Amino acid sequence: MEKLKVLLILLLAATVGLAASMLILALIFTPAESPWLVLSRILTSGFPSSLPLFIPLSALLFLSTVLASMVGVIYFLVLPEMKNYVSGNGKDTTSIVLRTLRPDERKVVTVLYAHGGTYLQKFITQEAGLSRLKTHRVVAALSERGIVHVEKKGNTNEVSLVKWFHDGMR
Repeated sequence: MEKLKVLLILLLAATVGLAASMLILALIFTPAESPWLVLSRILTSGFPSSLPLFIPLSALLFLSTVLASMVGVIYFLVLPEMKNYVSGNGKDTTSIVLRTLRPDERKVVTVLYAHGGTYLQKFITQEAGLSRLKTHRVVAALSERGIVHVEKKGNTNEVSLVKWFHDGMR
């Protein structure tokens, strides 16, 4: 959570920096006019053609630097935390994931756990009391989240709880 606060503060600082630089440009190149009027004109219709080329280029460079900084912050601050969340082992991670499951997802996981972690999708449909389509959608959502593994078996699927999740439920 602390890293998210840092990310938001950096984003706010970048936005303020961009607004301040645009205001300074407006003051420098049109001192006779109101800077707010010039700034609104730049934002609505772009840079005037009378400005030297380096000013729009420098603004573009500034924007691309801010964007690259935000991508870097997300990559180095947020992604490692997400990897720790997913790759963690034990009951803590499993209990956290269980709390995020919707009721239908929890039904499917409960049926799978009751049958040793692996079961055919057509039988999950019957035991969970869901329609075939709803079961398919729930299993697909669980598979995308890395909670189950799906393997085609004839005209149905064999659905298995992933090892770290199954082991954490014991």
